[in-house]
Amino acid sequence: MPSVSGSSLVEVRRAVEADAPAIGAVFDAAVRAGWVYLGEVVKAPLFTSQDWQRVVADHAPPNVLLVATDRAGLVVGYAAAHPADGELFLLFVHPDVAGRGVGRTLLAAAHEALRAAGCGQAFLFTHEQNARALAVYRSAGYRPDGSVRESEFRGIPIRELRLVTSL
Repeated sequence: MPSVSGSSLVEVRRAVEADAPAIGAVFDAAVRAGWVYLGEVVKAPLFTSQDWQRVVADHAPPNVLLVATDRAGLVVGYAAAHPADGELFLLFVHPDVAGRGVGRTLLAAAHEALRAAGCGQAFLFTHEQNARALAVYRSAGYRPDGSVRESEFRGIPIRELRLVTSL
C-alpha cells in the first residue's frame, strides 16, 4: 500500500463497478487491524467478491458510495451514505494510511452528499468496542443517542451504538 501523508494526497470520487475488489481489500485489511474484538473470524475475508460487487451496485444513486484514491489511483478508503434516511452506512480506511486524514476527508464528502440530498442530520452505528471509530466520530461531532442495535455475525454477538450529528 502506498504512503499517503495527508488528505490532500487523495481524491474522492464516486465508486464504480471496477472498484469492488479494492473496496473489499480495504475492508479486509481494516477489519483485521481494527476489529480484534471479533476474534479469529476476521483473519479471513468476511465477504466474497460478489458481495462487494453487490455493495457497489446497491449504492447507485440516490445512495452514495465514495472512494478515496491515492496519487497512483489506488483505493485507500471508502464511505457509503443513504440519503433517504441520513445514514452513514460504511466508512473504512486501509490501516497503512490510517491517521492521515483519509477518513476525515471521506466523512466530510459523505456529509456533503447527505446535505445536498436535504438531510439535516446523519446517523451511524458502530461497535461499542471500536475505540478508533468512536474517537473519529466523536471528533466529527457525533454523539450517542442512547439507541443500541444488537445482532449476531457468524455466531458472534454484536452490540452497536447509534451515533448522530447535525449536518
